[in-house]
Amino acid sequence: MNITDILRKYGIHLKDSLGQNFIKDERILSRIVKDSGITDEATVIEIGIGLGTLTLKLAKKAKKVIGFEIDKRFEQIHKELLSDKNIQIIYEDFLKADLKDYDSRPLFYVANIPYYITSPILEKILFEGPAFEAAILMVQKEYAERLLAKPSSKSYGALTVTIGAFTMVRRLFNVSRKAFIPAPAVDSSVVKLIMREQTLVPLNEKRRFRNFVKLAFSHRRKKLKNNLKPIIDNPEEFLRSLGFSVNVRAEELTIESFVKLYEASKRWNKNE
Repeated sequence: MNITDILRKYGIHLKDSLGQNFIKDERILSRIVKDSGITDEATVIEIGIGLGTLTLKLAKKAKKVIGFEIDKRFEQIHKELLSDKNIQIIYEDFLKADLKDYDSRPLFYVANIPYYITSPILEKILFEGPAFEAAILMVQKEYAERLLAKPSSKSYGALTVTIGAFTMVRRLFNVSRKAFIPAPAVDSSVVKLIMREQTLVPLNEKRRFRNFVKLAFSHRRKKLKNNLKPIIDNPEEFLRSLGFSVNVRAEELTIESFVKLYEASKRWNKNE
């Protein structure tokens, strides 16, 4: 029974407001699982399980799958199709969940993310959730470009730097919009965020680093020295002391350079 038949059988009409676009190509689902690196000892948190077609494949690979689904209309489908004992379904908005309740090692995240909440979900798993091995995410292709962007490119920004300081981002493959029901307006990419064994910034400083980077990129047309004025005394001297041009802009700096600036900023106003 295909997706259209299942939805018709249960009288379900997909909601644009929830970003419900389901993958209809079984080969794509199998490839996500194959390329995920998930082991038989892993716990997987799947965000937005929909009909549960990917959930079933994940359950055959992992020790346990915890699936979050905000739409309770799928509950009857899940009862009939997801009978595996290693599947736990939570009918709750993932963004409101307390992820500390699901700390397990090794931990993986898997999601076909509604485009309009991609950043909130990424921030949730990175800044609120327990340490994880990897997150395998279907995102808008343009969003993937931002995650993978290089300095001085149009797509490079605070997102690139913040995520890159804690994870290594890999594009696994692209997915045509034609592979979904209903078809979205744009193509997608499956990306894998692998938690660094040694993050470039201490994990307990994730939020502070994120805020520093956001400030640095707050006005892209301005030079970095101007963006840093709210938190750095004499920003020109600060940049010179670290070997940076006083005319540099945030988008010209590598992730490693941002880490250098951030670490120095914690000492600067006290020593300057």
